[in-house]
Amino acid sequence: MSKKVSVIIPCFNATKWLPKCFLSLVQQTIGIENIELIFVDDASTDNGETWNMLQEFECAYPESILILKLEENMRQGGARNIALQYATGEYIAFVDSDDFVTSDFLQVVYKAALEYNADFVQFEYCYYTENLGAVSSNRTISPEVINITSSIERKQLLVSEKITYGCWNKLYRRSLIELANVSYAEHTIYEEPLFVYPLLFYANKIIILDNVLYFYRQNNTGTMRHDMEQENTLKMHANVQLAVWNFMKRTPFFREYYEEIKLYFLHTYLYETIYFGKLRNFKISLSFFKQLEATVLKEVSDYNISIYSDLIPMQMKLYKKLGHDIDKFWLDNYIEQL
Repeated sequence: MSKKVSVIIPCFNATKWLPKCFLSLVQQTIGIENIELIFVDDASTDNGETWNMLQEFECAYPESILILKLEENMRQGGARNIALQYATGEYIAFVDSDDFVTSDFLQVVYKAALEYNADFVQFEYCYYTENLGAVSSNRTISPEVINITSSIERKQLLVSEKITYGCWNKLYRRSLIELANVSYAEHTIYEEPLFVYPLLFYANKIIILDNVLYFYRQNNTGTMRHDMEQENTLKMHANVQLAVWNFMKRTPFFREYYEEIKLYFLHTYLYETIYFGKLRNFKISLSFFKQLEATVLKEVSDYNISIYSDLIPMQMKLYKKLGHDIDKFWLDNYIEQL
């Protein structure tokens, strides 16, 4: 019997948090018989502890659990890409091994997907720490059915910021992923936009739920918390966004949605990269800034930020201070002049 949902869980030295994640998935109200769980040991370095735990999981539920062991660490993006080759479910979900979900998670999102024949369903999440428990994300979300029947409606969606670019707060139709031929960036962090963003051009029916179904663990050893304090990781972020731009250039959507794709690229590749540095209380190096600027000027020959003033995301209001004096603004505020 084919499974309703395949859930992909990348794991790296995950024994501390994995049992809670595992239990939250096998106890789903949709029924374990309707789920395919694919756990990927991403070349863990814990003397086989993660792999041994995954083998125990597989022995307990051999009809519903598949485990894969990678010889080379590919980080979460690469591990997910490998697992996608094995997934057979009608829909696909992603859960990180240190996170967990509500007991009705899959039942809620799968029911919504079927009811509206959705290409993907986006749901809500909260943060979780051992000391505080569940903590609200403080996002204000209204449930919505987005039915895209024209390029105008798609353009409105692309600049609306209703869809996030993280992968784990969504349920995806597997055939949509295959149609778009998307995959994650590998050997890097911030790998998700290369997978998620192109789907916005292929999906015609999107459901937004306000149900909090996912617990996103915050811990001091997490990849994003530790690595994003380094300029090298900001470079990874920029490289992924450049890969998104290059991916979109090869699609039939690039010409029709050029302005929207360009706005996304400027936002994520240039401004967001610098802004992430600001949030972490350091200025990026002048050489890195010049690299970013040179790439933008090469890729976007009609670069002009002023025409986007009404579309710029609210959290990035500092763009509006920019005007045409890009160098002086960033050099004075966010660039380390060495």
